[in-house]
Amino acid sequence: MKWSTVKLIFSREMRDQFRDRRTLFTVAVMPLILYPLMGMAMLQVAQFMREHPTDIWVIGGENLPSSPPLIEDGKISREWVSEKNQKLLRLQGSNADDAQFFLLIKEFKESPDATPGAPGSPGSQLVDRLLEQQMKERKVDLAIVIPASIEDPGEMDFDGPEVTPSKVYVFHNSAEDKSKIAADRLGEILGRWQRSYVEHTLGENNVPPWLVQRIEINGADVADNRGRSAAMWSKILPFVVMVWSLTGAFYPAIDLCAGEKERGTFETLLSSPAKRSEIAIGKLLTVISFSMATALLNMLSMAFTGLFVYSRMTAGIGGMQMGAPPMASLLWLVVALVPISALFSAVALAAAAFARSSKEGQYYLVPLMMFSMPLMIIPMLPAAKLDFGTSLIPVTGLMLLLRSLIEGHYAQALQFFAPVCCVTIVCCWVAVRWVVHQFNSETVLFRASERFAIGAWMKSVFNQRHDIPSIGNALLCCVTILVLKFFIGIAAAGVVPTSFVELAQITLAVLLAGVLFPTLIMAMMLTTNAWKTLKLSRCSIPVACAAAIMAICFHPALMALTSLVMAIYPPIGDTSQIGGMFESIMGSAPGFWAILLVMAVVPAIVEELSFRGFILSGLERLRNKWQAILLASLFFGMAHSFIQQSIVTGFVGLILGVVAVQTRSIIPCMIYHVTHNSLTLILSMISPARIESSPLLRNVVHSPDGNGFEYTTFATVAMAVIAVGILAWFLKLNIAEPEAPPAAIDDSSPEEANLATAESAV
Repeated sequence: MKWSTVKLIFSREMRDQFRDRRTLFTVAVMPLILYPLMGMAMLQVAQFMREHPTDIWVIGGENLPSSPPLIEDGKISREWVSEKNQKLLRLQGSNADDAQFFLLIKEFKESPDATPGAPGSPGSQLVDRLLEQQMKERKVDLAIVIPASIEDPGEMDFDGPEVTPSKVYVFHNSAEDKSKIAADRLGEILGRWQRSYVEHTLGENNVPPWLVQRIEINGADVADNRGRSAAMWSKILPFVVMVWSLTGAFYPAIDLCAGEKERGTFETLLSSPAKRSEIAIGKLLTVISFSMATALLNMLSMAFTGLFVYSRMTAGIGGMQMGAPPMASLLWLVVALVPISALFSAVALAAAAFARSSKEGQYYLVPLMMFSMPLMIIPMLPAAKLDFGTSLIPVTGLMLLLRSLIEGHYAQALQFFAPVCCVTIVCCWVAVRWVVHQFNSETVLFRASERFAIGAWMKSVFNQRHDIPSIGNALLCCVTILVLKFFIGIAAAGVVPTSFVELAQITLAVLLAGVLFPTLIMAMMLTTNAWKTLKLSRCSIPVACAAAIMAICFHPALMALTSLVMAIYPPIGDTSQIGGMFESIMGSAPGFWAILLVMAVVPAIVEELSFRGFILSGLERLRNKWQAILLASLFFGMAHSFIQQSIVTGFVGLILGVVAVQTRSIIPCMIYHVTHNSLTLILSMISPARIESSPLLRNVVHSPDGNGFEYTTFATVAMAVIAVGILAWFLKLNIAEPEAPPAAIDDSSPEEANLATAESAV
């Protein structure tokens, strides 16, 4: 690669982009005017955001004690509310026409199954319906019901029988924002009045208040304004940088690829002496430049708007005056902008290279946004924390690292700086490689622009079938399996199995309906040789034995990997309770053979037919077996619900993919899969007494905490060495050369085609 050529292409693309007024407006003009206009609009709207009066319906106000008074002259007493807020609370009294309502409230109070704590009871539902109707007719936001007289302190007899506590009911409509605000306002007032009433009652009976409330809790916020401002900006600024770096990269990428295809200049550039990789890197540098400029200008505009506009608002945001972000935060954001812009620019350019027109390219922005947005939103959640597990998540780890740096937690940021940088660099490298691959693929750059018709598409699918599925068929099968498992899992979420039969029914329903059924249907409808597609050819006895032995030897290393993954990403919930429920369900099985059949044999057969059969056969059209194995393993991991299980099964999928590709059969994969699942079940159900009674088992497994079992370190290392040796033997196998799948587009020249025709004729 000649960097002088890359520089020349970069200069050309930058000049072309600066001539485009739409691009300049999106990158330079919009960030400078967008946030100030938004800030001015918020200041204008804030003038109309005033507090509105709250109408409260008081029922049984005469039952309130006279001391301390809650209501005086039809208003809330000035003792509990300021004069300003007193005008915002307008009270409506009850009259004689509310006798029926009083009777219903009395029944509601006295009925044991119709209390406020039982909202689903018949009495509660009847009161709710009547109250909602009455509140709408009276146009009130809140209703207070005092069904019985609250005794004055001087009238109480503490030596008599136990006195039932007096109750005051407050009804509001949670579907109305105004009603919820009224409930919050009145809740604080009633809380102060209740405390005063208790103190007054204690004083009337010569009981010192401190005797009841021995400990007084006083809270204090030790954070200064700078720290609170940094905590807020640490969530906002990284998100703005990420979103605008993706947006700023996408539109130039579309213009540099799909736009040039429409203008007819793309072929001219490709016919130049420059290499495809040099053209790709030159365009990528251009997109990165515009991505960084867009994100940087948006960040600066938003920061200064927050300083000069939002700080003038009376309450700020969340009751806090927003000041300028820390100056160090801008430095960290600029440093992080380089890799994140490179990542988003590479992804956007690769997607834009696939587009046949600018209009089609714009459609790809929504999927990219939908895929990236969860990774950007997770760091903004209060529970998000920078640790080793989150540092390994692309984009999310970088945002959490920026959040720690902006908040000044440098020790925490330094601790996880290395994994975040490694993951980000690897993602950037993969994305850049994808861009270069897209520019080297003729089928990507010169896809024919055709109208889509369902009938013509279905006809072409059936008329152009081959022995093995296409890459699109494999991806379609994978997406179908993921969607079906998702909806079947939602349908079965409310069903908690209580016996082994119910667990078996749920497991078999998910496997057969969500995995096996779409695989078999597509294998029969989309291919001409389902047997070859599913790799159901026979394997030799040595190969089958080697697969079983490799599964046994790899099992300790995979269990160690499972423990490591569980430590990095701890499971949510009480695992001991789940383990106890699992033991109870397994205890109701008719025998251990049934457990092995449902939990080990059937999943292995079904999943191998799908992922190492149909999906891997289609992905082998990539003409790179390692890419096919990696993608099939990724889909295999995604098909499992929990992230801990997905990571481990992804590694198992790599081993199974190597075996399937080298042997051209899924029979040894099924043997490996069944052996692995069976060992896991046996290890989870083995008894400690059995371990202690066998000297051989004591040297292989042990129980460190007395609950579960682990392999010893010596057994793990020794068996892993044997497993790696067997895997190397599989890699040297060449049982059958894979047949070259028919190419979708013939890349040979006309002269080569004529020569081949002549040779075949001879």
